[in-house]
Amino acid sequence: MGEIASSPRSEESPAGPLLLSLRLPATVEAVPRARHALRRVLAERVPRAPVDTLELLLSELVTNAVQHSERGRTVAVAVLRRETSIRLAVVDNDGALPLPGGGLDLLAEHGRGLLLVDAMAEEWGSYPVPDGKVVWCDVKTVA
Repeated sequence: MGEIASSPRSEESPAGPLLLSLRLPATVEAVPRARHALRRVLAERVPRAPVDTLELLLSELVTNAVQHSERGRTVAVAVLRRETSIRLAVVDNDGALPLPGGGLDLLAEHGRGLLLVDAMAEEWGSYPVPDGKVVWCDVKTVA
C-alpha cells in the first residue's frame, strides 16, 4: 500500500486542510516511508515548517502504531495544516489509549516516544475510533 492522497489540492477537514494521507502496512518500513513523504510534502507546501521536529514526532507516532497493531494490519497517517501549527495524526487498530510515561521502565531500551511527543509538541492527545485509536500532536509553525 502507498499514498492515498498527497496532491497539491487541499481537502478540508475539521482540523484543517489535509496535506498528506497515507495508509501503510504496519511494519518497520512504515516509519521511513512516512518520514520521507512528510519531508516531501512540507518542502512543497509548508517550506518554513519545523521539519526535523515534525519528522521526529511522526517517527515516534508511527513506531508506536506499528508496535501496537496486529500483524497484517495497516496504519494510517494524516498531516493537516492548521492556522498556526501542523497536526500529525496516526491511526492504528489497538483501542488502548496511550498515557505518557505510563509504566515507564527507566532501564528499558524503548518506551519513551510519547515522552518526546509530550515535550516537543504544542499539544497532543488521543481518542478512540471504531477499530482502534488516533494519536495526534500539533507542532507550532513559524509565522
